[in-house]
Amino acid sequence: MGRVIYQGKIDTDFEGFNDNVIFKMANDTYWIQAQYHYWYHYAYRPDALITEENGRNMLTVAGNSIPVRRLDSVIESQIDGEFNGWDGSKQYKLVNGQVWQQAEYKYEYKYAYRPEVIVCDVGGTYIMSVEGTTVPVRRIR
Repeated sequence: MGRVIYQGKIDTDFEGFNDNVIFKMANDTYWIQAQYHYWYHYAYRPDALITEENGRNMLTVAGNSIPVRRLDSVIESQIDGEFNGWDGSKQYKLVNGQVWQQAEYKYEYKYAYRPEVIVCDVGGTYIMSVEGTTVPVRRIR
């Protein structure tokens, strides 16, 4: 095992690994999955370990590991009203007054009322995460 960067809990529900999953840790740091790997495993605030191994950061949860990158520019807010998932180039108003638009086509239905939102800059592309699903976005205002 490499150098330990973080040992603690994921601060939210955990639904496993997928593509561009954003993980908020209990110490208020954010990490994004850096390589596609699908593994479904639900847990509430599971134990998490982030280590540096051969120049890569690795997140381990319940014995499964994936590479991750730390995110420094993160906006936390909520959708202002209903969220019905992703649908083409839909716009999303946040309670902080910002409006973001889907920048890439993706259709996925998921309903929630005023869900938590995370928007982060991942190498010049903004990613919005809502209810465990993500999509690239661009800011309208």
